[in-house]
Amino acid sequence: MIRATRTRLLSAAAAVIAVAVVVPVVAALSSRAEAPSFKEQACSLPPAWLERTLEGYSPDRSGQIQLLPRTPAYFSSGAGGWSHSGPWPYLQDVPIVFYGPGLIPARGAIERPVTMADIAPTLARLMGGSFATPDGKPLPEVATVEGSLRPADRPKLIVTVVYDGGGWNVLNQWPGDWPVLKMMMEEGTAFTDATVGSSPSVTPSVHTTLGTGVFPARHGITDIPVFVEDGAVVDAFLGGESSRLMKVPALAERWDEANANRANIGMVGYEPWHLGMIGQGAEKPGGDKDDAVWLDIDTNEWISDSDSYTLPDAVASAPGLEADVAALDAADGERDGAWGEHAILEDPARLEETPAFIAYHTRAMLDLIEAEGYGDDSITDLMFTNYKQIDRVGHYFNMASDEVRDSLAATDEQVGVIIDTLNREVGRGEWAMVLTADHGQQPDAGAVNGYGIDPLEVVEDIDDRFGPITKQVRPTQVFLYPDALEEQEVEVDEVARFLSDYRLADSTIRPDTRLGGAGAFGPQDRIFDLAVPSKVLPTIRC
Repeated sequence: MIRATRTRLLSAAAAVIAVAVVVPVVAALSSRAEAPSFKEQACSLPPAWLERTLEGYSPDRSGQIQLLPRTPAYFSSGAGGWSHSGPWPYLQDVPIVFYGPGLIPARGAIERPVTMADIAPTLARLMGGSFATPDGKPLPEVATVEGSLRPADRPKLIVTVVYDGGGWNVLNQWPGDWPVLKMMMEEGTAFTDATVGSSPSVTPSVHTTLGTGVFPARHGITDIPVFVEDGAVVDAFLGGESSRLMKVPALAERWDEANANRANIGMVGYEPWHLGMIGQGAEKPGGDKDDAVWLDIDTNEWISDSDSYTLPDAVASAPGLEADVAALDAADGERDGAWGEHAILEDPARLEETPAFIAYHTRAMLDLIEAEGYGDDSITDLMFTNYKQIDRVGHYFNMASDEVRDSLAATDEQVGVIIDTLNREVGRGEWAMVLTADHGQQPDAGAVNGYGIDPLEVVEDIDDRFGPITKQVRPTQVFLYPDALEEQEVEVDEVARFLSDYRLADSTIRPDTRLGGAGAFGPQDRIFDLAVPSKVLPTIRC
């Protein structure tokens, strides 16, 4: 069984986050050992963790310090939520499944290492082309060179579905709630040893890897915030205004250009961060206005804030949200404006958090496919979509919550709706689907007896020591103000050494806190496994 296979693969990763016990210190506090050198820190990491960190680093975009908490400590969001960024297996392990009845071979589980960067080259081969990248390779189990599809047999439409935050640790948390995905794994080709391949494992970075076939070190979307030429730190997709910070073209762009912009290219997502799947649209010389929409979460309306993309009428006017909300409201037998314990169904700005919006999302995307003629001719069209609720409610409630379970089940059900519609409207054997996730999720720190590091506390401690130099502490890197460093006469190495020596007692108001189990450490032990100047990391040889 695929699920049993994957459970074995994840047993070690699960142990990583479930080993700590918080107990008061009864004996003397642990001694304060000297912080290791930058090289010692880097070389003490498992090689895969270090490689993923390097694949996620770009000197002109990343923060000046690369940072990894020491298990069982990890970053909270600073606002009561849970982060999901890092090189650890429980965040990196994701499903990658190719499915298409009558088109994609039913090979079942394939247990060999692959990464998110392999998806784009594989799609290119399915379309009859090639897409060579330094990071990704076509997966021969899906489409071999010798068995490449003839033009008449190539898919008319490929739909890529991303379960945002739906990595294997979330799927294994709720093993009975994704029957459609299980069916796809058994009747398609499922890579059960797939990883993101780079860290930070955050939405914009991973979706751009999916779209381009290269890791952030090359495509430049290294995190949610990135440095730009003038030293400013900005949103990686400039809030939807532009995708110009992508350094390489997406597969969709190259395919569209190769076909004189006659291919339909579309993206239905929740944030501009998903634009990395399709590229720059008309902003790129030679490109055209691809279909691309995301949400204004205040009004709950589909929008497209850039002149480089088109907001199709079929999405903007998609009907049925009120009926979806009413059905969810009545599901528990009482019409009370509530989803479970949450009285939010009468708040338009919060509907996108609920399973009702998952059904509406599907309807809007299928309306777009029909209205714009996706899959109507021999040129392969590409549709990319991200279902955000699994991740969104995971940030609010943590991955072990009923809200995540409900969102996962509802998303899986809607994938079944997409499959049925494609079989009926495009035709069996005429379409293919790729389903993956961009990362796993964190459990609640208290539930696994871990420790949630508050990034705002770390910012405060850095600035107390060096002056107001810190722009942002992210779960895997630190952004410092270049001008403030110069004004305060502070070197990045000094800040990195400070964080290398940062102790549990420095981060918590409870000086008696001690973390037990396999990852045991006490108040005077370091809280970070890695705190190294970013520019130094690529030069280290272990």
